[in-house]
Amino acid sequence: MPEDRPVTSAELYQRAQSIQHRIRRWRRTIHQYPELTFDEHRTAGYVNKELLDLDIETQTEVAKTGIVGHIRGSHGPLVGLRADMDALPIQEENGSEFDSTRPGLMHACGHDAHTAMLMGAAALLKQVADEGRLPGSVRLLFQPSEEASDDEGKSGGMRMVEEGALAGIDAVFGVHVDPTQDLGVIATRSGPLMASADEFEISVQGTGGHAARPQAANDPVVLAAHAVHAIHHIVSRRLDPLEPGVITIGQIHGGTVNNVIPDSVYLNGTIRSFTPDARRLLQEELRRACGVVESLGGSFELTIKEGYPPTVLDPEATRIAMEAAAEFLGEENVPEASMVMAAEDFAYMAQAAPGSFLRLGTHNPDWPQRYFVHTSTFRIDEDALPVGAAALAAAAVKWMRERGARDE
Repeated sequence: MPEDRPVTSAELYQRAQSIQHRIRRWRRTIHQYPELTFDEHRTAGYVNKELLDLDIETQTEVAKTGIVGHIRGSHGPLVGLRADMDALPIQEENGSEFDSTRPGLMHACGHDAHTAMLMGAAALLKQVADEGRLPGSVRLLFQPSEEASDDEGKSGGMRMVEEGALAGIDAVFGVHVDPTQDLGVIATRSGPLMASADEFEISVQGTGGHAARPQAANDPVVLAAHAVHAIHHIVSRRLDPLEPGVITIGQIHGGTVNNVIPDSVYLNGTIRSFTPDARRLLQEELRRACGVVESLGGSFELTIKEGYPPTVLDPEATRIAMEAAAEFLGEENVPEASMVMAAEDFAYMAQAAPGSFLRLGTHNPDWPQRYFVHTSTFRIDEDALPVGAAALAAAAVKWMRERGARDE
């Protein structure tokens, strides 16, 4: 018989703490066998097996290597919970007993923890459903390829949306480790949280020649330098000072030896912003800035590849997620997050359904330093794992309860 007593966020956190050893085992196992974009076959197989052991129905090979799980409760809202599974091409240098076993590959962005925490949330919610206390249903979204896209320019989140994994979902929640926040803290905000990220490539064409006779050439290195100078004035002089944006040139390549002026120089970088208008303006102004090359007698080719859109979070979903976390962490430990210029393909899911994305503190204050993502020494305090699992489960239950009561 179903129990009438509603499950609370505090109860979910207590249950999460009681299975911390399982969540830690899941995370460490995944950490030892990192896999890159759309190659997460072993990870997906492991996740699928563990979900089936929990008696959770699954679909495999969603968005190529993704897994979708289904937990069915009583009649009510359908909530999606998301984790990403891919790793990075980084050589790990931690020296732990569960370091990566694959040279040159590492879970340096915490996706192993995200996956393990969602598995933990799944275990909690399946228990609640079996007790007849889940006021709705949950769809578990284990997506591949957040860090990169395939040959068609599509990431795992984009493909999951395209393949209908979010169809019918009333809200979607995700979590990301955050070493800038201390253990026991969860931060997020409504509205824009993370930026769009577009890539660009510029080929500057000049006329090569001997280094001793620059007057007989049109030096593309000099032309490129003028372009770089113009590009770095875009944000400060063309974008509204109250509008966040950044253009970064990450690579410049030109020439082969010191006494030859090359014919061309190659540059690439990224454009980041939070609104469609700012995104369009920065792209247009980038092209305008490159025009300085033509005024000096050279030519250029500019290619812009649009990447992830801004991650914009729904106010109601974010309120519910923050209140659910505050119920077991305390309001003082659930602050409003700052916007960050990094990009996330959770953005596609937040476009498909009202969404919120939690930044989970993973830094132990007793550590001598912070260990940041995308580095060879990135690490987390594993006491954060039950916090993240409970936060996902609690957000789902609170959304179901509030929206279900409203719709009755």
